[in-house]
Amino acid sequence: MTYEQAFTHFKTGRAIADALGLSAGRISQCKAAGGFSYQQQCVLEKYSAGQLLASHDDVPGTQRKGDAA
Repeated sequence: MTYEQAFTHFKTGRAIADALGLSAGRISQCKAAGGFSYQQQCVLEKYSAGQLLASHDDVPGTQRKGDAA
């Protein structure tokens, strides 16, 4: 899931932070980095009751399939 998808679901950075047990500042860092780790995405998937889906492809700094090396 992307940061934007999580934000749309949870409505605020504070709500995302609460679900992950992190500070609001750390969520801002995740946003700046381009998203969440896969483990964080899994937690958000659980808290969203499966409405959000964790994806290795959305982890910041990872290369997506089909991208040039």
